[in-house]
Amino acid sequence: MGINFTTLTKFFKKLKMTAGDSGLLVFSLSLIFLLNACATTSDIENVRSEIRNTKIAALHQQKDISELKERVSELSKDVNLLRETAVKENAFGAVKESQGSILAQISDLNREVQSLKGRLDEGRHVSDKGMKELLTERELQNAKIAAIEKELQELKKKTAVQPDEKKDASQDIKPAKDGVQPLETKTPDKPEAKDPQKIFEVAQTDFKEKKFAEARLSYERLTREFPKHQHAPLSQFMIGETYYSEKKYEDAILSYETFIKKHPTNDRVRMAMLKQGYSFIELGDKKTGKVILEKLIERYPRSSETELAKKKLSEILPRKKR
Repeated sequence: MGINFTTLTKFFKKLKMTAGDSGLLVFSLSLIFLLNACATTSDIENVRSEIRNTKIAALHQQKDISELKERVSELSKDVNLLRETAVKENAFGAVKESQGSILAQISDLNREVQSLKGRLDEGRHVSDKGMKELLTERELQNAKIAAIEKELQELKKKTAVQPDEKKDASQDIKPAKDGVQPLETKTPDKPEAKDPQKIFEVAQTDFKEKKFAEARLSYERLTREFPKHQHAPLSQFMIGETYYSEKKYEDAILSYETFIKKHPTNDRVRMAMLKQGYSFIELGDKKTGKVILEKLIERYPRSSETELAKKKLSEILPRKKR
């Protein structure tokens, strides 16, 4: 009986799907043997062709599987590389973030250091300024005490009774003729000006003529009796000028100080401070004079008095060696 080739082919494909390559090989050999016994030459060739095609397909599948394995291996390497890169990037990001945080902290610390430095410099400046003012005030008080002591000594001298003044006043009275006491004649006093403008003009004239004591009396009268007059501030300043011109530097310092306190916004305050500095230097107290002149320079940096103060400081301060 002949074998239906179509039925055999279907059976062969079904066997290929279930048995695999090894079973297929055994079956193929058996089938060949069977076909040799009972199949025609045409059927045998067809089966052989189908087997050859099946082997070729199996080889292609094996090749594809090998390529897939290689691809999977490469993909695994890529995945591992990506993982390592991700880890590195995360680590770098963490380091970068840490560095940014450190830089921010350093910046904050720098700002805090600058702030503390500014406060320290400000405190030092205030301390130095306060010390200078205390030294100046102390020297002014010492000058006031010296002036008061000097004034007390002069008052004691004036109030002391002289031997020639102990004469009886009756000795100066001459007996009147015929028992009639002559009328006492008085020398008329010099008319005294009561106009503040006139008083000021008299004082200015005396000062120009270097009659400093007379000028001072007029200036003092004007400031005492007419304290709100337009020339009262200048008169107060000129009292210091009369003492300074007489080289009575302690009295000059006190008079200038009175002027500064009474008229702190007056333009002549700069000159009063300059003359105070000069006066202390003339008295041998260069330290206090230096303090006052530096204070003048600090308060009025662009004034002509400041230029004079700088010149005076350059004269009394030791020159730096080049």
